[in-house]
Amino acid sequence: MENRQVFFFTRTLFWGFGLSLILNLSGTSFWISEIIGTILGLIILLFVKKTNSSKIVRSISGFTIALFSIVILVNMGGTLYLRNTPNWLLALIPIIGGLIISTSRKESLKRTLLILFTFAFIIYLAGSAILSVNAKTDNLLPFTPELEGIIKATVVFIVTSLTPVLALGDMEDKKTLIQYYLIGTCTIILTTLLAVLVMGCKEAVLYRYPEYILLKRIKIYDFFTNVDNLFVIPMVIDFIITAAYGFRNIEIFGKPGKVLFPLLMLIISVIATSSSTIMTFLYWNFPYILIFLLLLTLFPKKKKYKNS
Repeated sequence: MENRQVFFFTRTLFWGFGLSLILNLSGTSFWISEIIGTILGLIILLFVKKTNSSKIVRSISGFTIALFSIVILVNMGGTLYLRNTPNWLLALIPIIGGLIISTSRKESLKRTLLILFTFAFIIYLAGSAILSVNAKTDNLLPFTPELEGIIKATVVFIVTSLTPVLALGDMEDKKTLIQYYLIGTCTIILTTLLAVLVMGCKEAVLYRYPEYILLKRIKIYDFFTNVDNLFVIPMVIDFIITAAYGFRNIEIFGKPGKVLFPLLMLIISVIATSSSTIMTFLYWNFPYILIFLLLLTLFPKKKKYKNS
């Protein structure tokens, strides 16, 4: 599969959750946390030889990560774009899209991932280049690093980038896995840097989706309006690809499970995104959930020995 999906896994949970939380925890010291987090993430990937192959563990991880992807996407769509569209419809569309992708054959999926990766990466680089014109290095000041904030933000970065990769991916081609993980984390570091350079840290921490507010600053002459919508597409791709692989991980209850879990995901996502209390709870506590999933994924499956 060449592990192109790892690029999407690495980035998805930063949108609306991870990136905002890192800025809240570490302020202008974010780059220290993100660089250290990337290095530690690479070290973990190098040392992990095999993840837990238990169907129950894979299903729990797949369902939870897919649910996070759908919930964040629905919340983003309902809050920033389609405010008059019912949440059930906003959730149903990516769930159906994720299910279609998840049932694709390997060769078809391989071609799809190549196209989506190429498109998303080119659009991302173009948006970053345009935004860099408005960057102000003064926005990185004052630099007042706090050890506790840096440590917490580093942990958030590691689990946000690494848990989906280990829980949804495979370790067969370690070299390409690490390559796409590194590309993904570099785009997150650059996005956070641009958010602070363009908006300033004090303004960036005010928003749940600072990466979206950043894209609103993109302007290509005066006669191009709403051009930022084009640059949001890579985020949507991240959510749907990650959700699709989450669906692929669900292996319990057979065919009934293929219907039950998407339906359950639809119900939970509608309830969660309709409550600001639930969304706030998920925002502050999702790192703990990801730590739990990471430990499950890294915990080796017990071997069964036959009595001689």
